[in-house]
Amino acid sequence: MAAGRTYSKRTWAVLILGVVAAVTVQLLVMAGVGGEFVSTAVSDIGGVLIIGTAAVVTIRTAMRFGKGEPLRRQWLAIGLGIMLYTLGDVVWTYIELVQRAEVPYPGLPDIMYVALYVFLGYGIVSAAYAYRGLVKIKRPLMVSASVTLVTGVVLYVVLIRDIIADSSVGLLEKLLGLYYPVADLALLLGPAIFIVLVVAQLGRGSLAVPWRFVMAGMAMLAVADTVYQWLEWQGLYAAGSIVDLGWMLGYVLIAVGASIMRDLILPEPSGRTPR
Repeated sequence: MAAGRTYSKRTWAVLILGVVAAVTVQLLVMAGVGGEFVSTAVSDIGGVLIIGTAAVVTIRTAMRFGKGEPLRRQWLAIGLGIMLYTLGDVVWTYIELVQRAEVPYPGLPDIMYVALYVFLGYGIVSAAYAYRGLVKIKRPLMVSASVTLVTGVVLYVVLIRDIIADSSVGLLEKLLGLYYPVADLALLLGPAIFIVLVVAQLGRGSLAVPWRFVMAGMAMLAVADTVYQWLEWQGLYAAGSIVDLGWMLGYVLIAVGASIMRDLILPEPSGRTPR
């Protein structure tokens, strides 16, 4: 975090406890404690609790801003997006642990997973455009678009062209397999780079700090999603894979960004312990 600035105990708790919890869950799963079913339960339930907490932190941050304030709308959209992912994971967990069945693909969880991109993308892009009267946005837009395009070419080579060429799967599965990596770039990574470059132009760049955490989280999610899609397409994905850690840490970093924004915009009165 930025030197010379004090952040609340709440922010440090979200960062430290979130990272420790995510790593602990992953280590337990990789160690195979309790056998396959227990490991799957730890992975699924641990992910729901960690990512669900990130959603709550982000939504609570949004609600701290006044009604009608752009920050309230922007962070609420991001928080609701994370909550949609959590709900998708709840359904996934129910199918795996209660029904003892393989999660269908495409399936009910994908409805929530598809929708979350719209909320996250809207929240970040609208936040960036809120500064258009204060800074120049043309260059950040061009840079973020260029990075997205170059990354898209790489992604096409390693994943997308194989999905397109695979004639063994149905149309819906193929479209969904294409949607996720494209949405990762167009609605997560690209917008995250865009807003960091935009707010970095403001003074000493302190407002860029929360968005840097968001960008790091989005990048981690994009990588985890891409690796998951490749593993799933190859039939190699299993619950507890290392990509699960990427999802957990990605959402934790976004929640940390939300908490830092609250520290910057709504600092606690002296002597008061942040809640």
